[in-house]
Amino acid sequence: MCPVSTGTRGLSTTLAAAAAASAGAGLVHAAAAGSHSDDTTLAWLFALCAVAQLGWAVTVVLRPHRLVIVAGIALNAGCVAVWALTRSVGLGGPFGTAEDLGFQDVLAAVLAGAAIVGAGLALVPRRHRARLDVPAVLVACLIVLVLAVPAMAAGHTHTDGHSHEAAAATSNTHVHASGAAAHDHSSAVADPSGTIVSLDDPRLTSAQRQRATNLLTTTRAALAKFPDEASVVADGYVWIGDGRRPGAFQHFVNRAYLVDGRELDPNAIESIVLQVQPDGTKKIASAMYILNPGTTLADAPDIAGTLTPWHDHQNLCWDTTGTRLAGIVINGRCVPGGTFRATPPMMHVWTDNPPCGPFSGIEGHGGTCEHAHTS
Repeated sequence: MCPVSTGTRGLSTTLAAAAAASAGAGLVHAAAAGSHSDDTTLAWLFALCAVAQLGWAVTVVLRPHRLVIVAGIALNAGCVAVWALTRSVGLGGPFGTAEDLGFQDVLAAVLAGAAIVGAGLALVPRRHRARLDVPAVLVACLIVLVLAVPAMAAGHTHTDGHSHEAAAATSNTHVHASGAAAHDHSSAVADPSGTIVSLDDPRLTSAQRQRATNLLTTTRAALAKFPDEASVVADGYVWIGDGRRPGAFQHFVNRAYLVDGRELDPNAIESIVLQVQPDGTKKIASAMYILNPGTTLADAPDIAGTLTPWHDHQNLCWDTTGTRLAGIVINGRCVPGGTFRATPPMMHVWTDNPPCGPFSGIEGHGGTCEHAHTS
């Protein structure tokens, strides 16, 4: 810790601590910028935040003027405010809905908070500040321990990506049906009376097996023309803004196919789902058929009973194009924004064979066939 200076432009202990904390937060954001190289918008925002926090730390050490100190308080307060919003209600648009706490994002927020406290104390008249320096440092250390240790134990890592799975992966308001009848996926693999997960299941009729086999075969053949994300985008698909972290799924939608009147057509698949890989690349994971606008689960055709489940979403808010997530319904309103639109029924057809079946939902692809339903 730097000693307290007695010069008129000297650096106090608390201001030195503030500069160090801001620099630390900047370094965390710099690391986050590097880990978000697959998302240009986020990478630039993290990089700008890092430059600002590091730049202020250097500036306040060289020129500890009152206006510089106030600017640092405003800068770090803004960073903390944005972080709090992303962890509570989300920011919408490319930033999706509220995210889980992670060790690195909590650490960056704590360091920015320490910078605010240190800079604020530096504005206190010198005759009072000497009595505040040591308690302030002790309190800052205690805050770091209280917030950072539980976050580390939770095992979340902010720089691995964001959780924006509002489209399908994390929504707790999925409604599933086979035809018009709702069904329960509980114990689908273990219980022979539960959900059908294989084309070989003896409970399938020959007609159901044939329909499911044809849909699976023709869809996988159609997906073969998409080797990567670039080919999906080139074919007119647009990412809705979900799933940034490794392992997450991103939904790309072709607006023209949504309104063309065709259903279950392998030559006009409404949505292509990609999975983010550990190195940031994305691979084709699934086709997702979406029925015509205005249809409901009661209109969903029965392809092969519970082997081919349909689902919809009753809590998503969209931008004016209807193809970009802008928020989620909380207490009857879209937060942070957008317009609520219930989705038509949709169904996945996976390129691989998930434990819960080649037509299972996102949650079934991970091997967990049990999930919540709402009526």
